[in-house]
This record gives sequence, C-alpha cells and structure tokens, in this order.
Amino acid sequence: MTVKKPLVIYLHGFLGHHSDANSLIQKHSSFDLVGIPWSKLIQDNNCWTLVDLAITLNTLIDNHYDKACYLYGYSMGGRLAMQLVSLYPEKWQGLILESAHIGFENGIQRRAQQIYWQETFQKLMSSDITIFLKQWYDQPLFHRSKQLLSQQEWKKKEGYSLEFIRDWALLFQTANQIYFREILRSWKNPILFLAGDEDSKYKELGLSLEKYIMAMKTVVVKQADHNVHVSNPVAVIAEINDFLKDA
Repeated sequence: MTVKKPLVIYLHGFLGHHSDANSLIQKHSSFDLVGIPWSKLIQDNNCWTLVDLAITLNTLIDNHYDKACYLYGYSMGGRLAMQLVSLYPEKWQGLILESAHIGFENGIQRRAQQIYWQETFQKLMSSDITIFLKQWYDQPLFHRSKQLLSQQEWKKKEGYSLEFIRDWALLFQTANQIYFREILRSWKNPILFLAGDEDSKYKELGLSLEKYIMAMKTVVVKQADHNVHVSNPVAVIAEINDFLKDA
C-alpha cells in the first residue's frame, strides 16, 4: 500500500521563479512539493493588491489540487502565504515561512517604508536589468546565496522587464499588507519559521514571534543568509521533514 505524502505548495519570493525550490525535491523526502508560478498572475490578471493576488491564487490551487495542503512561502511568497491563511484559515494544514515579514503595526512605519521603496526603485530603474540584478543581489542579505544561483536561474531573472519589476515591488511591498501577527497567533495550526543565522533581521523576528505565537516554531539555519533554501537546502529539507512529522 502506497502512503500519500503531504503536499507542500511553494510560493517563491520577489524576482523568483516557481522552480526555485527544485533543490528541495528529493525522492526520499517525506513530502511532495509543487512550486506555483504566482508572479505570472500579476501579469495575466488584474491583481493590484496582495488580497487580489491571494484570491486569484486560491482559485488556481483549487483547480489543480484537490487535497489539503501545507503552504511554504519564501520572503514575498511568505507574505502571500500569510494572506492566504488570513482569507482561508480552514483550508491549510500548516504554514512554513522563510524570511517573511509580518507587516507593520502602525501607519507611520508603513508610510516610511513606502517612501523608502519609491526612492529606492526610482534609483534602480535608471539602469538596465543586468545592472539592476547585480545591485539587488549585492545586498548583504544575499551575500551567500547569490554565489549559489545557477546561470539558468540568473537567465530567468533577466527575463523580467524593469517595468514589471518596479510594479511587482511597489504594489506588493511590506507597507501594502496588513499586520499578520494576530492572525497567526489566533490561527492555531502549526507554523514553522525558517531564518538564516547570517540574516540578523529575520532571525530576531522569528525568535520574537515564537515567544508570542504558541503554534510557531522558529529554526535558525546555520550557514544561511536571507535565502535559506538556496544557502542550505539539506538543512531546510530536514526541518520540513521534522515539521510535517510532528504536525
């Protein structure tokens, strides 16, 4: 008798691709993993907010997968996963977040972030896609993972237009989402928060959330930056296996 494995839906991050998590797919892992090309929904549908995007994505998932799923979101994909949980709390068996921002508590913080992103992307848009990507991945939070991205992965990123990148970043920035902490706290289903030990911001965020959200377990992965699953896929697979076993 074949035992069905849990299904994990993977949501990539900003500038990412649904195949980014292929390094997490192993024959002997205890779960099935499927990447969803959610960024294409922004281009093909009128998705101008995270809520619009989550509703459209939920329909796509319903049309293709008929069993209960776990959500796994990296960075911006993690924020999309939290939006799905807030809209459809009964649907998901559990949540895996990797380096994902939970939003801002007050409007002053949100407005400051909006201004920062507008100014940042105005500067970055003055270059071509190759220069933009180099500047983006030269940020300290990618100091390890950028060395591990394959040529094929760079080509996929270079396939995006600068105009789409600008819209993608500004429409779905952290300032344009709700504050998810209370939603996660009341949800009760199991949550795994993954952060790299070389990403102090999200390591501190995950450890602080773990103290507040009883259903959350935070794991700080060694030899990993913001992009944990690229930096240390072996450790991430092991943590997901343990999480699903205990869920």
